[in-house]
Amino acid sequence: MNQGNSSEWKADDSPWQDGGLIFHFPDENRWVALFLAFQSQCFHTDDIAGHRIPEACDVPAADGRVRIVAALVNPLGSDKGQESVTILNITSKPIDLNGWKISDKNKKKAPLSGILKAGQAMNIKLQGTDIDLPNDGGIITLLDIKGLKVHGVSYTGKDAEREGWTIVF
Repeated sequence: MNQGNSSEWKADDSPWQDGGLIFHFPDENRWVALFLAFQSQCFHTDDIAGHRIPEACDVPAADGRVRIVAALVNPLGSDKGQESVTILNITSKPIDLNGWKISDKNKKKAPLSGILKAGQAMNIKLQGTDIDLPNDGGIITLLDIKGLKVHGVSYTGKDAEREGWTIVF
């Protein structure tokens, strides 16, 4: 990974410079990726220069407190504004979602609010937001109050082909 370097190699940072190997196993119709990073690099980086976000470097890249468990991306009828995302608090404590956001693959964000009790799920209606969950595949990211990724999922056009069905991640 060519980003999030410690100060000694900060000049080498660049956004969107993930390093890795991708293997294709055609007999199994399967892809496997191996992403590489030095231990001194930070996973939380800015999108402009690829520099580390200092206050986030001691936080795991995806701590899993709250998970995206499902999404309705292809509702019956008109899609616009009818999509929803379901999140789940997997901890034993309530989590204050005020200031948290859901983001799409184009980095459009929708604010969250409220308290998510221990073990509670919440269905977030995206009506009235700029979030776009296209039927041909997409990405959904959950960001905490600091804007750090807590969880993320992706789906394909095949996942979304059945109108009115919820995708479970």
